[in-house]
Amino acid sequence: MITSLKADRRTTVTWLVLAAISAVALVTFSFSVPYFLSVDNLINLLNEVALAGIVAMPATFLIMSGQVDLSVGATAAFVGIVLAATAPGSGLAPAVLIAVGSGLLIGLVNGLLVTVGGVASVAATFASMALLRGLAYLVPSGLAITVAGFRSLGNTRPVLGIALPTLIFGGAVLIAAVLSRSPVGRRSREIGLLPAAGRLDGGRERGWVITLFMASALAATLVGLIRTSQLGTGLPTAAIGIELTVVTAVLLGGGRLAGGRGSVGGTLLALFTISTIDNGLSLTNVTPYAVQVFHAALLLFALVIDRPPRRSRSQPATPSRTESLGR
Repeated sequence: MITSLKADRRTTVTWLVLAAISAVALVTFSFSVPYFLSVDNLINLLNEVALAGIVAMPATFLIMSGQVDLSVGATAAFVGIVLAATAPGSGLAPAVLIAVGSGLLIGLVNGLLVTVGGVASVAATFASMALLRGLAYLVPSGLAITVAGFRSLGNTRPVLGIALPTLIFGGAVLIAAVLSRSPVGRRSREIGLLPAAGRLDGGRERGWVITLFMASALAATLVGLIRTSQLGTGLPTAAIGIELTVVTAVLLGGGRLAGGRGSVGGTLLALFTISTIDNGLSLTNVTPYAVQVFHAALLLFALVIDRPPRRSRSQPATPSRTESLGR
């Protein structure tokens, strides 16, 4: 109970810090960059948040259940290459279906590796990431593949100049917010609170985790299709680093790699903070290498936040909720 209160307090403090950083960044960049608050830039900022945010929604539930998917960026790049490579021969609509099917298959394989194969999700999805990114380079020999007639998904601005990906992201946020407070969210947290050794012993738990991995891969597939549409090409380098941004945002937002915790609102706040600073640094012509350092530092901070609270030596050991569920 005391450990849980400490974790809740730490999460609240982190949210307050993120909110303060966002406010300071907004004020600083609005004064230092005259066009930072322009309508065009704010729409661009929302579009950038949307790409990572679409993946971050299922990632929040996946981390609640004690799992992590590091293959989302490579999945996005791979399905973009699949679309671009198959469209000339099969037509655009069948190529999109093939790309979506490829993404779902990736999620299924990741889920089976974790649940049936007993491979830790970090190791399984890291291997998938390496394989898929390699295939994304191998198929086109490292070159971009042009896709004709596939521009609407990523570039249409149907409402007030807001791009379609941002609207899709808004829908995903609403769905995730509702699911977080439904049996879906409770089930994900309950699985994450089970002892790690026996977390996937039951058939229901395995099926649930496989479903979450497929949802994560489907979100990555959607991002891959959006990115391909925006650029008009399938790129092997598409969505590089998005998995680190997503994991960082979920952890900063209150999630734990060990499972049992996670917040859609917290993830959104962290994503907004990261994207605001990225956007401001880009407008001030800061080198991209400095942005990479910023992301790495944020990830390290998120991992520190994620560590279990230390118990005082004078505090008697009490059964945690995790231990109670395991009995």
